[in-house]
Amino acid sequence: MDRRFQNIIILFCLFFSVITFAQSPVSNTSKRDTSFTNYSTEQSLKKEYPFARLVPDSSTKTVTEKKGLEYCRTGQRKLLLDVFSPSVKAAEKRIGIMIIHGGGWRSGNRTQHYALAQRLAALGYVCFTPEYRLSTEAIYPAAVEDLRAALRWMHKNAGIYNIDTTKIAVAGFSAGGQLAALLGSTAHKKYSPGNNCHTTSSESVQAIIDMDGILAFIHPESGEGDDSKRTSAATAWFGASKTEKPEPWKQASALTHVSASTPPTLFINSSVERMRAGRTDYINLLTAYGIYSEAKTFEGAPHSFPLFHPWFDSTVQIINRFLDKVFSPRKNQSTIIVAQDGSGNYRSVQEAFNSIPANNHTPVTVYVRNGVYKEKLILDSTKAFVTVIGEDKFKTVITFHDHTGKVSPRGDTINTYTSHSFLSAANDFTARNITFENTAGFNAGQAVAIQILGDRSKFINCRFIGNQDVLFPSRAATRQYFENCYIEGTTDFIFGPSIAWFQNCHIHSKKNSHVTAASTPKEQAFGYVFNDCVLTGDTSLRNVSLGRPWRPYAHVVVMNSYIGPHIKAEGWANWNSTNNYLTTRYLEYRNFGPSSNPAQRISWSKQLSEEELKRYKIQNVLGNWNPQIDQR
Repeated sequence: MDRRFQNIIILFCLFFSVITFAQSPVSNTSKRDTSFTNYSTEQSLKKEYPFARLVPDSSTKTVTEKKGLEYCRTGQRKLLLDVFSPSVKAAEKRIGIMIIHGGGWRSGNRTQHYALAQRLAALGYVCFTPEYRLSTEAIYPAAVEDLRAALRWMHKNAGIYNIDTTKIAVAGFSAGGQLAALLGSTAHKKYSPGNNCHTTSSESVQAIIDMDGILAFIHPESGEGDDSKRTSAATAWFGASKTEKPEPWKQASALTHVSASTPPTLFINSSVERMRAGRTDYINLLTAYGIYSEAKTFEGAPHSFPLFHPWFDSTVQIINRFLDKVFSPRKNQSTIIVAQDGSGNYRSVQEAFNSIPANNHTPVTVYVRNGVYKEKLILDSTKAFVTVIGEDKFKTVITFHDHTGKVSPRGDTINTYTSHSFLSAANDFTARNITFENTAGFNAGQAVAIQILGDRSKFINCRFIGNQDVLFPSRAATRQYFENCYIEGTTDFIFGPSIAWFQNCHIHSKKNSHVTAASTPKEQAFGYVFNDCVLTGDTSLRNVSLGRPWRPYAHVVVMNSYIGPHIKAEGWANWNSTNNYLTTRYLEYRNFGPSSNPAQRISWSKQLSEEELKRYKIQNVLGNWNPQIDQR
């Protein structure tokens, strides 16, 4: 290979194991590297994530856009930003959000998060997407100084854009996440000399949103600075290796600066562990200072998740809920902490539930710290308005092992309706960041992880693990909402008569059997709707059905979802050769993936037309309940 060509390839630490760049990382060309784009990322993802779809930026009348505004000039270099604001005027000042792009401090550009800025602006925020000098133009701390100037520009122009300067958030992805955390954690002090733009304006920040950006460069969890094969992106940014010149590596780590003045922080992460370097230590420090934080992890997601469906919508909603909590805190809300080590109010979740008074009408939040809680858990119907929040959905587990045919301690034989690990009977229940599990075993038969009797139940960023009959929405006419949830099982592992909307969920099959077994009543207009979901299976599977009708009139809709190769071509199955198929309502719309071909579907299923699709909007399916308004 020609040596000149060899020199143009470097390690791109913050996106993938290797990304090709246009030039040597050690050279300062004074030109911006344009090799990393949303399109190039999409091409890289296709093999491992065939269901991923790039989110396009799309202008609408509800959002006003002003692009290419100069916020600072350093030498001959003009630094630009864009503003996305709600078109509707509001008397109340709005929250401002700076969104910082990633690219290994070397590539990327401010347009990459237009879609995110547009969506957040449509929700009422004023969003700013600044550019900054990349490492090919100027090494650290130039990028930090530029973004500090952009913050000062936001404060200076707050009146023009109707921004509340006590409610400003910095958000960023990858290298941008690292920069956002650094800006937020140092906003209260003079961190570096800065530049001469808007020097009389404030740099205050009240919230941080870090999307897969590291918190520490020199840390056991950090993979930054490996120059064994070629100069790393971080070394190129700092202008020296961490052994040659460790001080700036430490100074640029947000973890170094955490203090009582650090703003509340939201972490949204992929499954790439090294992108969480320093997160646990950072959160522990925030907790010690009494500062609020949240950590969300998309199971199985690539590093570039904020740019793609099926993770984009959930990312937007997680950000929205976090900012709502930080800037509009609820009053008159009771809080209970559960911790197995005795550091909370109770050691078990059931004890916490038992402490809630009957006929409860006051919102109660139960925070459950990490641990495996082996409990046959019941929330009775008199205890409404309960929210259960786990510390980490992988490490906060509610589990039990009952199954049909087993004799209970009372001497009765357990059946499907009594095999649950958790029975949720109350209305207005919410769970977030929890794993609900039944460990009865692969061949144990029906073994429910969670049975839901209450109306208006929400499950956000949860996991449902088991084998047969895992998730049981068991009462007709009740409504459930599942967002960014992972559900795995073998046979009929989503079953029952309720109305349920699944948004951006990952459904995984472990056996050649059936995903759903709906028993929708004849008079009920809706059953299960899966929207923007991903359906996968173990690699050996090729004969799984989307569902079979447990009762006549079973109603299941799968739309805009990835259908993996484990699903058989005909899509659906009958129930034990009965006549249930004659009245089923099995519908699909614009699914994609290896097993999504409409021409091969069974004759009694149907593809929705554009006109018929209008009926399947979430407000129609769930009626007068909108679970997306407040999802704390």
